[in-house]
Amino acid sequence: MSILDFPRVHFKGIARVNVPTANRNINNTLDIATNTAIKDGQPYDVAQPPAHFHEYLMDIGPKFNAQGRVDESGPFNLAAGYNMRGNNHFSWENTLITSVQLKPGEYITNDKLVGHKLSLWGHYNEYLRTSFNRARWVDSDPTRRDSALIYAGQLTITDPKASANTTHVLSSDIDCTHGVRWMNKSYISQPISHFLYEEMSEARLFQFSIRKDSEAFLFNQLGLDSEFLAALQSALDDPKVLGLTVQYCVSNLSPPVAPNMPVFCDLHGTIGLWREEDMMTSPTGRILRPENSEQYAPIAVSIGQDWLSINAAIGLPHDSYQESLPVKNGMPPKLSSKVNLGNLYLKSSNGQIIATISVDDYQDNLLNSGVIDIPLQQFDEQFHQQSLRLCSEEHTWYESDWHIQAEQHIFSMESPNHIQGEKSTKSVAIRSYYQGKPMSIGKLASHVRDAQTLSCDQFITTDTDGKGTVNIESLKAGSTELFLGEYHNAILVRVLPDDWALMDTPTEQVDYDFLYKHVMAYYELFYPFMTEAVFSMADKCKCETYARLMWQMCDPRNRDKSYYMPSTREMPEAHAQLFLKYLCNVEQSAMPKVLPPQKPQFKAKGNIKNKAQLIDALRDAVDLELSIMLQYLYSAYSLPNYGVGEHFVKAGRWQQAQLELVNGGADRRRNSGWRGALLEIAHEEMIHYLVVNNLLMALGEPFYPGRPVLGEEAKDKFGLDTEFSFEPFSEHVVAKFVRFEWPAFFPTVGKSIADFYNDITVAIGELPDLFSAEKVNLGGEHHLFLNEIINREYPGYQFEVYDRETAIFAINFVTEQGEGVSADSPQFEVSHFNRLRSISKALTHSDIPFEPAYPVLKNPVFEPRQGCNLVTDPEALELMAFYKGCHELMFQLMMQHFAIKPLGSMRRSRLMNGAIDLMTGILRPLSVQLMTLPSGELGRNAGPPVPETISAEVFDNLEQGCMAISRQCKDLVSMAKSMVSATPPQTQIELLEFFQNQMQEIATGKLSREA
Repeated sequence: MSILDFPRVHFKGIARVNVPTANRNINNTLDIATNTAIKDGQPYDVAQPPAHFHEYLMDIGPKFNAQGRVDESGPFNLAAGYNMRGNNHFSWENTLITSVQLKPGEYITNDKLVGHKLSLWGHYNEYLRTSFNRARWVDSDPTRRDSALIYAGQLTITDPKASANTTHVLSSDIDCTHGVRWMNKSYISQPISHFLYEEMSEARLFQFSIRKDSEAFLFNQLGLDSEFLAALQSALDDPKVLGLTVQYCVSNLSPPVAPNMPVFCDLHGTIGLWREEDMMTSPTGRILRPENSEQYAPIAVSIGQDWLSINAAIGLPHDSYQESLPVKNGMPPKLSSKVNLGNLYLKSSNGQIIATISVDDYQDNLLNSGVIDIPLQQFDEQFHQQSLRLCSEEHTWYESDWHIQAEQHIFSMESPNHIQGEKSTKSVAIRSYYQGKPMSIGKLASHVRDAQTLSCDQFITTDTDGKGTVNIESLKAGSTELFLGEYHNAILVRVLPDDWALMDTPTEQVDYDFLYKHVMAYYELFYPFMTEAVFSMADKCKCETYARLMWQMCDPRNRDKSYYMPSTREMPEAHAQLFLKYLCNVEQSAMPKVLPPQKPQFKAKGNIKNKAQLIDALRDAVDLELSIMLQYLYSAYSLPNYGVGEHFVKAGRWQQAQLELVNGGADRRRNSGWRGALLEIAHEEMIHYLVVNNLLMALGEPFYPGRPVLGEEAKDKFGLDTEFSFEPFSEHVVAKFVRFEWPAFFPTVGKSIADFYNDITVAIGELPDLFSAEKVNLGGEHHLFLNEIINREYPGYQFEVYDRETAIFAINFVTEQGEGVSADSPQFEVSHFNRLRSISKALTHSDIPFEPAYPVLKNPVFEPRQGCNLVTDPEALELMAFYKGCHELMFQLMMQHFAIKPLGSMRRSRLMNGAIDLMTGILRPLSVQLMTLPSGELGRNAGPPVPETISAEVFDNLEQGCMAISRQCKDLVSMAKSMVSATPPQTQIELLEFFQNQMQEIATGKLSREA
């Protein structure tokens, strides 16, 4: 029976929990039935700044200090909680295998698997294509602490000393959400004087299972010589074993030392076999429930031939703390041993003692995580037909003969749509057990605590395997619980707000103000982490910039993914669909006023002989990646967006099938057509640009911004016979891009990019003394724009370069993403080369040829330059000059980030995030706008100007650098406002003003440089 069976793995570590706490409605500040913020008993006016509501929450008394005592000048209070800015991230830290078991009572600590590290990851984000994804802890009903639901996507077991690019011992996807199954409210028995004592003393038990028949289940990839793993593999070969079950417990919350910080908890757990008779997310066995549920938790037992196994993972409390609070390093305080209840006796209903559990058996759980084995005594075999109880002089646990539970016991539902007359229903799988064995039950009665919120089947029946379903219907918004039979094992249901009336809002009315008022304001008021870590939804310019991404993250199809937003899952579908309408509006606003009319294979020579030549070659590689990325972007932006494409279809210029080729489907989900594919590839080239810079910085060199190269200069510099030029999308241009990414494993004439990198790889492998012995990562970590294969194999990879191995891995990462590993490898399918070939084939074999791109100039410039075409139209000239200034500002932000030798993450750097915002919020829409403007040459449109070498000044001093950037923003705002022939969108001006203020605040110490 699951972890009560053998083999077993026991583990311990630390859980990092970053849950938001302002939504707990301690002081009547939230109506969860309508997602409404309440201030002084009235709905908060969302037209007011969110900061005013945050101040209101933080001012509500009483206040508490870091010791948890009442203090009117203290930084904590109950209304805001200790972590108002929590982002729901949940991770396992330093979680190691402490022992393994093949037999009852024998703990093996010298097996090769012991000491290995367990990690819990989130889901791969198909839209941002990220690695290092976090799982999420979500309180489905924030007013109850037993409603926690975990959204996790991957489990790995790894050598703790291994780097991020090392293969795992075990890796598997997790295809189920899992919530709190058991809870011990007094896991630390002796009370202390602290305003969070109740929460600090709680323990929660979770469980999930992973399927052995999944393609993502990768077992002992390293061929570890482990007796235990061999036995586990043998057990997994049993057809009645479905996979592995992971049970883990989170307890002993560390008292927060400062507001708005994640907390840390003790973590312990066990891994066992998942058999056909077991539930996926709930403990099984003979379940004994405590007489006093305020001080104890359930315990499961399994009786074998000679042994009794007990799952008391959180069933017995610890006596007290052994350290003074709070602990200085923020970690959970050490605890004493378990409470001494004297000997525990497992008895049958006739009073016969089946087993005795001594104090020594249950007080020390160092190796067994609370899952213990006890020899059986002599007993009458008739006990198998009798109920059990576990008792001491102080407390008793009683067996409920019938144990009925839902596989998914915490979830949310939509409200009924009374406007359309549509019900909201959900069918939930249940399992029934009698004295620990699956068994059929007939006419099981159900009961809903609040019959105004939910209704369900009055009676439920299960089959001979104990399997059945209960059909639930929501009646109105709110939160309640449903019981099957006895008042145990509640099903917690959150019915989301009823805003179906908003579904009929015409698309053209869903502008930013409408969306903010009806949807986004609520999340801005209760979850301000977005403002700190991503962007504020109160900033119109940011929302317009990321309108497509907001829809993708809120897409109801992604609700069970860890990356879904809002992470608290409180958004009804009617609200989510408004994001799609808002995106359509943003696309329409970008519609132009006047639509435009209709050789032997090269081998690496090993020419790099010393470190100086290697550095030069890496700088050339930066120039190469930058130049190719910009060409991809130019071609992608020459393709109209979906809104313009729809207009072309209505006008008869395109067919519907051609629109789908260029832009994908109308739902704006994963398929974005040729335009989206080119943008994805360009994003990956940007990552290659950063990875090569990491290699440079690992060699002790400063960040190199690179220099865009084209024409004959590119041919001379890189030795490639493919033309470097900025041209609109066409068959010719796509064929050129295919040539850029040509793999080394296919014969070709002339040098390819793969060959270019091969010289660098040879040099890194052969040259001595390239890297410091300290293994310090001097580059910038990030996890955007990585494909799913990289994430699955190396979920913790963030471009680390600090030695020869990681440097070669980084180069291989760049070349494999471009060309694939080999023609039959999984990487080949998603490689740039293969994706570009797919576009080329689709374009060439279209039934009706068509020109999908705007007729833009090749290599447009606004000042004369050899090999380029001069634009003369006044409106285009002004916008091209503005583009050039914003392009230089974007690079200045990146260069300044690296100039101050940052030790933190690029993804938290306000400078790097600002650069990305400028790319997305100004350079992208400006590119599209310029490509719809006349150039001055008959029949040809303008375009973004060919970039030149960046000469922006950077400073070793952060304050000076940020002030210089702030002044540059101010100059660009003045340029935009003083234009005569052109008018940049107000959003772009607001974005520059935003960064003008933000950079000034960083320079003056009002804002940290990292979010």
